Amino acid sequence: MNFFNDDPFESIINEFFNRDSRRNEEKIIHGEEEDRIIDFLETKNKVYIVFELPGYNEKDIDIVIKNKTIEIKAKKRTEEKIQDYLNQKLYQGITIKKTLPKFINSKKFSYTLKNGVLEIIFNKK
Repeated sequence: MNFFNDDPFESIINEFFNRDSRRNEEKIIHGEEEDRIIDFLETKNKVYIVFELPGYNEKDIDIVIKNKTIEIKAKKRTEEKIQDYLNQKLYQGITIKKTLPKFINSKKFSYTLKNGVLEIIFNKK
């Protein structure tokens, strides 16, 4: 199911493939900028939310889930030999806060961070 587009043909495709179009109301990604750094993938039993966080490693990332809100904070904690302008940006850090869809079991999740790509895996309810 595609949670990113407001394509007018999405409902036709969903109907043709017998998909539940009611979930389209629960979008996690809003806007073109978020579409470039966040990806949402859904299988029968799991949901994968993928964030691009280049320059950060696992020690730099904090993931907090309260109720149905996920907050990801990335802030460089160790000095590395990289360009000054990148150092400044990475030490400033970023925060991403999103409301999770209702069909996700937000109490239990796992995650991996490899090469600046954070993948968070949830089970469906």
